[in-house]
Amino acid sequence: MKHSSKKGKMLKRMLAAGTTALVLCISLVALVACAPHENLPLGSGGSLNAENGAPEAMPVNWTINFDCAVCHVEEVSSATSGMHAQATAHQDLRCIDCHAQEATLTAVHDGITFADTPSTKAKHNTVEEQTCVACHGSLAQMAQKTSGSTALVDGNGLVVNPHKRPAGNTHTDNPATCTDCHNNHSESLGKDAMKYCALCHHRGVFQCGTCHELRTPTE
Repeated sequence: MKHSSKKGKMLKRMLAAGTTALVLCISLVALVACAPHENLPLGSGGSLNAENGAPEAMPVNWTINFDCAVCHVEEVSSATSGMHAQATAHQDLRCIDCHAQEATLTAVHDGITFADTPSTKAKHNTVEEQTCVACHGSLAQMAQKTSGSTALVDGNGLVVNPHKRPAGNTHTDNPATCTDCHNNHSESLGKDAMKYCALCHHRGVFQCGTCHELRTPTE
């Protein structure tokens, strides 16, 4: 009887030790997966995914300091691919140096898990114009810097300064912002700019009257 009692006590101790180890293991996984990650410079690579310990259905629990490279792999790799000139020029910056609208980003990432596929195209613009102006200067200053630019040419060969739109009611009422043409993660700035212009100049010609005959109002 004494022998059986000793075996019973030993079995209880082993079960208690196993339970403690299991609890510690689960706690450690939770801490690793849910802890905020430093937002590293573009191209640094991610540090957390389903392959190295985070269950796919686990909530991301996004914060402004989360490592964007965990999910947005293509956007991060654009800085070092050699095909994205704008991203390469900004590769020493952190994502949040440009994507600074924390409230919008928090709402967008609410409820996502590691099993979700990141959107192929941003649905919300989280780069404010003032962020660009702080480094590159105002639109007027940029117009001076690009006065000799030949990057934007219409279908008739007309060369225009990409940062100086001609005066007119349409342009005045619809001021362009930096992100209308500039997408750091795009391979072609020229095509992006022309797509924006084509919203109005849909024939690829910048002069007015090329789509509809201009008529003088009659009394």
